[in-house]
Amino acid sequence: MKALTKIIIVGAGQMGSAIALGLRRADQNTSIVAIDPDAIRRTLISNRGITATETLPNPITSEFLILATTPQDLSRLLKKSPQIRQYSGIIISVLAGISISELANRLNCSQLFRAMPNLPCIENEGVTILTAAPSTTQNNDRKVKNLLSKLGLLISIKDEGLMDGATALVGGGPAYFSFFASAIYEYAISAGFDKESSSSITTKIMSGTSTLIKLNQEHPMKLCEKVMTPGGTTQQAIEIFEKNKIKKIIIKGLKKACAHSAKLGRSL
Repeated sequence: MKALTKIIIVGAGQMGSAIALGLRRADQNTSIVAIDPDAIRRTLISNRGITATETLPNPITSEFLILATTPQDLSRLLKKSPQIRQYSGIIISVLAGISISELANRLNCSQLFRAMPNLPCIENEGVTILTAAPSTTQNNDRKVKNLLSKLGLLISIKDEGLMDGATALVGGGPAYFSFFASAIYEYAISAGFDKESSSSITTKIMSGTSTLIKLNQEHPMKLCEKVMTPGGTTQQAIEIFEKNKIKKIIIKGLKKACAHSAKLGRSL
């Protein structure tokens, strides 16, 4: 019989819950416990089949400890749960902006990984960027990659400097696509479609286009050019987007998100 994988996730907010539910969905042979001081969040995740408690056990005996609180909560967590510094297992941090060297200093841990997943992990359709401390073992590296790959696409990087960009791009990615989708939805409503039809049209456009981009394996703009016919209706819309520099504004926003991720790490 396969050994039970024991995981503790600190934080039952949106990201912590997504990780917990995605891992449970991918593999029922796991023991997942979510730790959160908020009773409402504990109730919400408990109602979905995940054990939730208010405080970390002492000692911590799980194979994996995933830190999914906000970066600002790290100091409070360590003050309330000093047993983390005695934990000798694998720690995976999803705290935006906090470097591996800072985490190693605060956590007293050598088997330390830093990851940036996103919310679609809840449906095993997420993207996770992963980097590891130089002191991690090959065996633990394999274990972590096997675990996080269950959440969707996993990309392992050696350059930790990319993690702030990953926070902006991967962590925030679902919000950006949802933001654009909301514009499509609102236009559909204004054009006279009912809410149900508007929602169905929007989601199918997004999923169908994503499939085409994946299959074509070309720059996404190539598909945009294929849809546009000279002098056609789509070209009229794209010309408005270009005139208002929508693409440059989006890139500017991503750069600001990246810079804020770096700032979070420096401010702690």
